[in-house]
Amino acid sequence: MTGWAQINGRDELPIPQKVALDAEYLQRQSFWFDLKIIWLTALKVIRSEGVTH
Repeated sequence: MTGWAQINGRDELPIPQKVALDAEYLQRQSFWFDLKIIWLTALKVIRSEGVTH
């Protein structure tokens, strides 16, 4: 699965920052925001960005 926190740092973020990004997602949630997250996730996967292991 993906989410706003995952595309904004993945393994590089500390837990409190991930929680803050998840809270931001809850405030901004919409169909179009979800599409943006899916698109950005695909780009991150293709580029292998933010993975530390």
